[in-house]
Amino acid sequence: MPPLLLLLALLSLTPRNGVLRIAVTGDTGKGADVVAEGIRNVHAKTPLDAIILAGDTFYPCGVTSERDPRWKLVRPLTTIGVPVFPVLGNHDFCGQSDPYAQIRASGVLANWNFPARQYMVRGGVADFAFIDTTSYLRGKSDPKLVDAFRSSTAAWHVVVGHHPVISSGYHGYFPRAEVKRMREMIPSLRESHADFYIAGHDHHEELIRGRMLHLISGAGSSPVPPVKLHVSTIYPPEIRPERIGFAVVQIDAKEIRVRFYDAKGNPKSEWIRTKRLTLR
Repeated sequence: MPPLLLLLALLSLTPRNGVLRIAVTGDTGKGADVVAEGIRNVHAKTPLDAIILAGDTFYPCGVTSERDPRWKLVRPLTTIGVPVFPVLGNHDFCGQSDPYAQIRASGVLANWNFPARQYMVRGGVADFAFIDTTSYLRGKSDPKLVDAFRSSTAAWHVVVGHHPVISSGYHGYFPRAEVKRMREMIPSLRESHADFYIAGHDHHEELIRGRMLHLISGAGSSPVPPVKLHVSTIYPPEIRPERIGFAVVQIDAKEIRVRFYDAKGNPKSEWIRTKRLTLR
């Protein structure tokens, strides 16, 4: 039995008039300056409440300390002026990386909110569980999602992890052992009544609607198109060249809306609306 890495740290996020608006990007490891421009432009038109970073914030490997000069790669995002909530990706563990340096940077780097490798954010209309999927894949943690949401009274349960559970990108198909291990998380997601899973790792933008919503938003700095679209993919409508971009998720008590944007902050899709898919 692997040691349990529990979701103990707790943060809060207050919706505006019952609505949360969150930008989601991931795999910004080559530098977030380009995607940050688009997020900043969207924020200037309709204010955002937070930014979710879906892992692999630094390439080729994670930072080694709070003083690592590569922190400059994320400052275009942290200076937008809203809370940034990250998760760890596989690149954050390689080489001489110190994953805990990203946690220690909380309170040092403005707007950087990373209290633990796994943590909860209570957001009024939605509660978020941020999990360490790299440790899960290595058999070193159990996200314990049922416990994470046991006391939740929010309308929506959202899980954020670097590795996708379902994806049309390369990592939705390979390596097969990794894909199998991520699919083994599905019963836990269902038991916890998760409505929405957010990931990166694959460097494209996609929304899949099945028994729950799956958002892949990993086109933050080095985009790669999908391999083969999943039968339940609702965005993109077809495989096409991928460019740097991000998603905005808007959540109220009755529905989740997702819209995709390019690096300038121009919409690439209409708002995609989804009402509850799970029963509680």
